Parts: sequence; C-alpha cells; structure tokens
Amino acid sequence: MSEVIPFVRVPAVRPPEAAVAAVWHDDPSTTLERHFRRVHETRMAGLPFLNEALDVAVAACERVAGDWLAALVTPWSIQLVLLPGGGTLWRDTAAGARHTLSLPVGDLVFIGEAAEHATDLVPAFLYCPLITPPEGIANTDAACAIAREALATVLKPLPASAPDTTGAAPSEDADPNPRTPPSPSRRAFLRGRV
Repeated sequence: MSEVIPFVRVPAVRPPEAAVAAVWHDDPSTTLERHFRRVHETRMAGLPFLNEALDVAVAACERVAGDWLAALVTPWSIQLVLLPGGGTLWRDTAAGARHTLSLPVGDLVFIGEAAEHATDLVPAFLYCPLITPPEGIANTDAACAIAREALATVLKPLPASAPDTTGAAPSEDADPNPRTPPSPSRRAFLRGRV
C-alpha cells in the first residue's frame, strides 16, 4: 500500500522578517543625509545611471501624524522617505515589501528598506520613489525644489468638488455626473442628429 504524502507548496523566495525600528525623537535629516552620502560613496559609486550633477540632500523633513516624512535627493533618485517617530503612519515593513500609506493627498505605496550592515546609520525606513533616475535635472538646487514641491503636494488634501451655493435641491432626473455630457441615444446617433 502506498502512502500519500501531502504536497506543501513552499515559496521560492521568502521576504525577510520585518525588524522593529527604533523611534526617531528628533529631526532625522542630518543622519539621513549622512547615511545616503555613505551609500553614494560605497555601494552606488561609479554606477552608470547616476546624475553626477546632484549631491545627496534632504530637501525637507516634516512631522506627519507623529512620524517623519522627508524629501530626499540623491544622484540616483528623488524620493520620499518615512522614518518612525512614534506616530500612526509607520509600520515595521520587511525590506522589499510594499506598504500603502494614507496621506492627505491619498494613498501612496512605500517600499520597506532595512540596514544591510550594522554600521548603517539608518536601520530601517520606507521610501516612495518619485524620479528614478533623475536624468536631465541640472543641479541639486533644482532637484531639491522638485522634492520640496512633491512633499508639499502629498501633504495637501485633494480639493473637494465645489459645493452648490444656490441652495436649490438637485432634481431627481439630474445627471449624477454633471461633468460628463449626456450621451445621445443610439437612434439619434444613427439618424445623424448628434
């Protein structure tokens, strides 16, 4: 009698466990900039897609819902970076795993990153790439202006549709989507009355 061995599917690649990140109580801009300068000088040195006109810079860093959201410029990307500040946005996320954050502008997908070496200055962060690689950007000042504008944009809620100030009640047969013109009937279209 043969024995049936149950088949257990094992994924080819398992993401690493998410490490618990330490909270940043003070503005992490200086440390974040030093970390990415070190990455530029070591792991990214000499890569062909770098924009050598750009230097590493934190264009802006703000507290958002208790956590730190920074606009970062590097020779290989312009990105938003989230660091834990003890707030509600941060979630410990494994390196390479995606996490959707609800920001005032709407939902944005961030990617988890973790330290590769014990000497890394920033052990864990989430990033949202905005421009990768930053080709055609003339200098760091221009890249920082783009990064600051992106940060300001994600921190503003989308404008709501203008409220009806006439006080009139909407009619029952009104088009529910007034921006879309009414579509002609098929008969009117075929008779050329469109």
